[in-house]
Amino acid sequence: MEEKEKIYAILKRIESDQPVNQEVMELEAEAFADIMEELTDSRMVENIKISRSGSGAVTVTTAGIKLTRRGLDFILLKESGRI
Repeated sequence: MEEKEKIYAILKRIESDQPVNQEVMELEAEAFADIMEELTDSRMVENIKISRSGSGAVTVTTAGIKLTRRGLDFILLKESGRI
């Protein structure tokens, strides 16, 4: 699955109040953390906490995750075929 498809799938799950985690999305921990960090940095979602330890372990907490206007815009653009 392409990165934009993964982002779209995650945003759609958030929009429909479905759980978002690495198991559901079938991603490795680091890949999931990278995508969630990208979503946060691009301000498509809010309320994500990402912790990286020195040993390489990564934890992503999505409790209370919210979709922003930019996230909704991405969904609309994807569904209209503009992305």
